[in-house]
Amino acid sequence: MTRNKNLGNHGEEIAKSYLIKNGYSLLSQNYRTGHLEIDLIFSHQDKIIFIEVKTRIKTEESNLEEPLSRQQTKNLQKAIINYCLEKHISLDVVRLDLINILIDKKIHCAHLKHYKDIF
Repeated sequence: MTRNKNLGNHGEEIAKSYLIKNGYSLLSQNYRTGHLEIDLIFSHQDKIIFIEVKTRIKTEESNLEEPLSRQQTKNLQKAIINYCLEKHISLDVVRLDLINILIDKKIHCAHLKHYKDIF
């Protein structure tokens, strides 16, 4: 497994633990449809929440804010629609969240920022 994949998996586990501690219920992890993937899918307060997790190692240039590219957003929209069609879920009850995780290896901690309903 590549270093970036390991980092991504570690970030997803941090995000998953955070969401579960905050009352979210896990429905799926690493859902694939064709070449598209959704990192985490949860239910919470009558909503289905699709979570994109972005994980990076802290450097002097890095910060906690990292937006999704236009292509990433389009791919996530397609994957969400496919999931909803497959599971017979109305798009009225879904949202997409972004969780940015910045890992600080020097002090062995992770900083997490949760952006809700990003589109």
